[in-house]
Amino acid sequence: MKSPYFWIGVGALLVTASELLLKTGATRGALLSGWTWIGILTYILSFGSWLYVLRKLPLSVAYSLITIVQVLVPLGARLFLHEQISPMRWAGIACVLGGTLMVGRSAATIEER
Repeated sequence: MKSPYFWIGVGALLVTASELLLKTGATRGALLSGWTWIGILTYILSFGSWLYVLRKLPLSVAYSLITIVQVLVPLGARLFLHEQISPMRWAGIACVLGGTLMVGRSAATIEER
C-alpha cells in the first residue's frame, strides 16, 4: 500500500472534488441532482483514505497536512465554478500553503531520523 502522505494527497483531491460537486449539485436541485450524489460518493471515498492516514500518522501531522484542502477548494472554485477570489483571500491561501509546507517539511525531517 502507498505511503500515508500519498493517501493524504488522494484524500485532499477527493474532498476538493466533493466540495465542487456538492456546490454544483446544490445549485442544480440539491438532493435531486446527480452532482450531489457523486459529491457524496467522493466524500465517502475521501473518508476511507483519511481513516488509513490516521492509522499511520500522528493526528497533529495528518490534520496539518490535510489543510491543503483550504488551498485546493478555492483554486477549484475559481477554475471550475468561475468564482471570484479577493486579494485578501489569496493572501490567506498563501499563508495556509506556507504553513502546510512547513509542517510537511518538518514531518519529513522527523521521518528521516
